[in-house]
Formats: sequence, structure tokens, C-alpha cells
Amino acid sequence: MTQQGIEWFRNARFGMFLHWGLYALPGGRWKGETMDYIGEWIQSRFRIPNREYAELAKRFNPAGFDAAEWIRLAKAAGIRYIVYTAKHHDGFAMYHSKVSAFNITDATPFGRDPLRELADACREQQVGLGIYYSHHLDWHEPDGGDPSPACGKNRDGMSWGNDWDFPDRKAKNFDRYFEGKALPQITELLTGYGPVAELWCDCPLDMDRKYSEKLRALVKQLQPECMINSRIGNGCGDFESLGDNQIMLGRAALPAESPITLNDTWGFKYDDHNWKSPEFVARRLASLADRNANCLLNIGPGPDGRFPDGAVAVLKALAPWHRETAGMISGSTPNPFPQELPWGYCTATGNRLNLFIRDWTTPLRLNGIRNRVTAASVPFRQEGDSVILELPARQPESLLPAVTVTLDGPPRIDSRLMPQNGTLNLAPGTGRLIHGNGSGDGVSAAAQRDEAGEATLQTQHSLPVRDGTLAQWHNPDDAIEWEVVFPEGGSYRVEVETVQRLHSHPWIGGRRVELCWNDNRIEAELRCDRITDPGSYHPAAASEIGTIQAAAGDTGILRLRTTALTDPAAGDMNLVGVWLTRI
Repeated sequence: MTQQGIEWFRNARFGMFLHWGLYALPGGRWKGETMDYIGEWIQSRFRIPNREYAELAKRFNPAGFDAAEWIRLAKAAGIRYIVYTAKHHDGFAMYHSKVSAFNITDATPFGRDPLRELADACREQQVGLGIYYSHHLDWHEPDGGDPSPACGKNRDGMSWGNDWDFPDRKAKNFDRYFEGKALPQITELLTGYGPVAELWCDCPLDMDRKYSEKLRALVKQLQPECMINSRIGNGCGDFESLGDNQIMLGRAALPAESPITLNDTWGFKYDDHNWKSPEFVARRLASLADRNANCLLNIGPGPDGRFPDGAVAVLKALAPWHRETAGMISGSTPNPFPQELPWGYCTATGNRLNLFIRDWTTPLRLNGIRNRVTAASVPFRQEGDSVILELPARQPESLLPAVTVTLDGPPRIDSRLMPQNGTLNLAPGTGRLIHGNGSGDGVSAAAQRDEAGEATLQTQHSLPVRDGTLAQWHNPDDAIEWEVVFPEGGSYRVEVETVQRLHSHPWIGGRRVELCWNDNRIEAELRCDRITDPGSYHPAAASEIGTIQAAAGDTGILRLRTTALTDPAAGDMNLVGVWLTRI
């Protein structure tokens, strides 16, 4: 990856994903049945033979498609780049491919190349062009990727590869597909449409490393500045693609992007009207910018080539907020404070702090600012390293109100962890992970029981993972600790936040933890006192475990570890962090 590509990616912050293909025509319905899962998987869900699926092309005529209008709506909402689905798992090219006649120009009455029109519109309106290409799975091809049974099935038992038309796995030759279709089509895409900002691959599964490396080398040869996502597989990407709708729970050290759907599907579905609110999108965008990650917001255009009305409404509602917050998201740097802010999100633009206020409260106290504050968009006073902002009693009418604080230079923030406005979030990435002397031999927690019948943990050592959480948080000899300072004394309520690793799985308890602070020691079993991000694929829960006492100016080490599992399934929980809230 080049520095220029990284800088472009991080400055952009906000992209639009476009899942559009033949699957838009059935829109989640097939022969009187309606699928529950995402629309672009309809061929696998109903095991539709290729010959029958190809008949859809004869009826695919998206006469309402207007590339300039798509890009105009996106740009007005603050979107800086798009990622267009050039070929999904069904193998149908949504551009004019000379490699395969199974494409929108040659196989449909539409007869146009929408990617050409989008590339022109992007260039005219100065929006980056990105391209999605399914490099492994291709259900149209007899040699398309067909992961081994060890990979399991996708949701609802759907096959990853096409085993309904091509059931003999031994007859398949992935080399023929990869060399004969994937690489030539990617060459078309990177040589025929001008600069491509990013290539978005998907579902590498058990694809051999040599294919990821060869694809990366080709991309960098043709377009050195083109960023490649991590789903190219085998560690060959330039930036981290989080899981679908996955929350960024910690700060990204590397370039990262979170793809989120605007409703519940990626490809168009007639029956999905569960649109996320403009407020939700604004919050998710600001939270990702705070954490040094991009937001990739997906829309599934309909078979007529138009955005669904619900999607258009959200984009239009985002436009005035984008004008209000110009320069606070795109082109910003992440939150300079060492911890998450309990009331909202923060980015920096030069000498300015951009504060997005999720939970409106006044006054708002910021601790640890070593700069002199020269101006603010609300009345303020500065007391040493603390800045007190007097917010209006009435919250402004805005999707997510923003307040700016101008400093006498680039932000100089105390690196120590301290409460902000009475609340402190301690994330794994801000602490020190200690691996004790436990065996770490991977013995199942369920296999070891103490006299009380609780599982004793002889497990692998804990480790941080890409979403900022702490995984394998099992070994009782492991601990995580944070150095904390309390500018204000008092009694602080302690909550431990955890999340299930597998999406769509409900949160479970079944874990005992110990927290130590100076002379305070708390041991408790986790329970779900509140869900911290309702509606997410990855439900997180906060468990109140007790209180600690601190005097003004106290500094010390707060230490947390797992002591036991009462339910072996609790081993699938990751640590999100610890919340301290002054009572």
C-alpha cells in the first residue's frame, strides 16, 4: 500500500456500497416463497439452477437508472466514494465484460454499461470510484470457488459454492476459473474505467494464499494507489474490512472500514422496509470517525435502477447535517483523547476539536486539555487542564448536534486515562494485557470443574482483535490493567461490557470476574443489565458489578480478570471494556 492511498482512504471517511445485480429482479421472492436472509443470496437460498437463473437477464431492464442522480444524492449526503458491485457470487457482470457474455450489456435488454456511466459521474462530481468483485465464489462457473465442508454452511444451510449445478467437487479446477475469469475481469475493471480508489473482495474462506498474493500483485501493477480490503484473504489487504454491520468497539490502529446496511439486506428485497434512521447513520458515522475508521453505507437499488424511496429519504435527511458539520468528518483525524467520551464522539481538524453530542447535558466538562482554548461555538471557561462548556439548555434541532472548540495549536491531550464529565470508559486497547503463568494449552473450560462445580479455566491466552475487543478472555492467570487518574473524587459505579463473538447470537452470562482498585476488590457474576447497542448484529451488554471509591487526585492501577465460567458458552464472549460512572 502507498501512503497516498492510505491518506485518501482516511480522509474520505464516508462511502456508499451498491449491491445491484440480477438478484434485484426477484427481490427476495422465488416461486411464491420469501427468503428471510439477504437478497443477493437468493440463488443459493433456493438452489436455482444456472440455466433458470440466467433467464432473469432477459427481463432485466433498469430503465430508471441515472448514474448522475445516484452520485448527486450520495455527494450531498457527505459521501466521498462509492463501491459498486461489478460481479457478485452469482457470476453476473454488472458492466460490459469481454471475458464473459454473462453481463448486463450483452445479456439484457438494457444494453448499457452502468459502470461506465458511474465512472463518468464520479469523475465529474469528484467522488471516488471503488469496485466490489467476488474473487473466490462464482456460482455461474463450474470451477468457481467451492469451500471444503470444513468451512460449514452459510446461514440457513446455504451452500457457499454452487453444489446444485456442479456437485462433484473433485472435478473442479479453481485455477481455470481464477486464471480464466477472475484475473481477466479484474484487469478489465482496473484498466477500462479510470482510477479505482479501492477493490473490495469478499468471502475468501479457504482460498489458498497464492491466489490472494497473485491478485494483490496484479492490482498494484495496474493501479498502485488502489486500496484493497482485507477480504482478499490471507493478510494481503491494505485495510481491515470489519464484519457485516459490525461495530467498531475500539480505536483502529490500521486503516479500517465498517460496512453497514441501510435496511436489513444488501441486495434489494421487496419486503424489507426496516430502514435505519438518519440519526442512526449520523451517529454511526461519527463514532467510526472517532475510532479512526470509515463508514461504508449500503443501498440495494431496485430492478428499475432507482434507489428505494426509504434510502432516498435517509440520504436527503443527511444532506443538511453534512452541511452543518462540513470538515468535521471527512478530512478529520480521530479522537485525540485516550478514551471514549461517554456523551458522544470527537474528531479533530487542525487546531479544532469537533464534538458530536449524543447525550445532551450541560455543563460539559473536558479533562486533560493541555492547550489554551482560544474560542468555542458555545460559552466556555478553562480551569487548568479542564474546559467547561455551557451548552444551551435546549438541544438544537439536528441529527447529531456538534460543538467546536478551537485550541492554540494541535491538540495536546493528557495521555492518562481519566473520567470525562464523570464517566470513564476503559477499552482493551487503552490497557496493558498481562499473560500469566497459566498453561494456555487450549483445554476446554467445560472439561475442568472445581469443588463448587464451576469450570476452571485452562485456556489460551487473551488477545486483542480487530474490532477493539479482547478475545479468548478465559485464562484466570491473564489480566488487563489500566493506569487511571481521578480529577474528581467520589463513588464510581462499575460496569463490565461484553459482546458475543458470533453475530445474531443472544448475549449470555455465565462468567465470574474480579476487579481490583487500590484497596477495593469486587468479584461478581456478569449479567445483562442493559443492551448497549440494540439492533446490532453483535449485541453487547453491560453488567453492573459494584462500586469503587476514589479521592480527588487519586492515581492507581485498575485490574480486571476472569475467575471462572459457570456456563462454558461464556467462553465465546469478548471483553468490550469497563465503565466507571460517578454516582
